[in-house]
Amino acid sequence: MEELNVILERHEQRIRTLEREMKDMKEVQAEIRSMNETLVTLATELKNTNEHLARHERKIDEIDSTPKTRMQQIVTAIIAAIAGGLISTMIGNVLT
Repeated sequence: MEELNVILERHEQRIRTLEREMKDMKEVQAEIRSMNETLVTLATELKNTNEHLARHERKIDEIDSTPKTRMQQIVTAIIAAIAGGLISTMIGNVLT
């Protein structure tokens, strides 16, 4: 009978140990759920930030291309003015 009591006591100790471990595991599981929710929030924020950054990059590209276009227009106008002046001078020399 004594041996049966010892076996029962060991089983009860083991059960208590398992119950404590299970409680700890539930706490870990709750923390993992919380971390998952946080990761989802962070991923969503990162996606929104990336979209915002992409919009800004497009705007910067547009701003960068504007001076190039304007400079090309100015160069074209200068070349046209010089060509017009040269042609006028040549016509003036021919007529005189």
